[in-house]
Amino acid sequence: MRATRSTPSRPLLLAVLVCVGSTALAGNGNPVTVYKWVDAHGVVHYSDQPRPGAKKLQIAGAQTFSAPPAPVVLSSSAAPQSAATSRGYRSCTIAQPRDQQMLMNVYKATAVVSTDPPLRPGNRIRLFYDGRQLPGGGSSFTFPVNRGQHTVSAVVVDRFGQILCETSTVTFYVHQPSVLNPYSPLFHHPPPRPPPGR
Repeated sequence: MRATRSTPSRPLLLAVLVCVGSTALAGNGNPVTVYKWVDAHGVVHYSDQPRPGAKKLQIAGAQTFSAPPAPVVLSSSAAPQSAATSRGYRSCTIAQPRDQQMLMNVYKATAVVSTDPPLRPGNRIRLFYDGRQLPGGGSSFTFPVNRGQHTVSAVVVDRFGQILCETSTVTFYVHQPSVLNPYSPLFHHPPPRPPPGR
């Protein structure tokens, strides 16, 4: 009866590949020699040792890769400068009114913008009151106000309109006399009372 050459099973192939892979790793990526033969029962064998009648196979070494370089952490001194610093201003703030300030019995408010260094020639300050830009371009703005909560913010721009620095938004409150209470001491004083006994 003619011998039939058997095909190695999946587990056998997996074991061979693991063996070959381990040998390849040990060879630091160099080609590895493996010997293959079939015994009298048609079973395929693999070995790293030569054997009479075995077929010599050259297996390529395992692929290697280089790990990516570790990320570089910048110290605070080497960190990129902010847009305001790189364009000539270290800071810009709303100096007046203060955040959460209550303005009592006023109908006009004044906002003052401070820059470090001082405002440069050709640059302008744009002030926004409740989200609307107010006219003017200096560092001080006076504008009418109503009772309630309001916000101001500002930007410094160059002659092309490019923003060089931007302040934080300041929230302030306005308290005004109520017309619903005409005798309120905040509105005017009530008429004096006559002395007792008269």
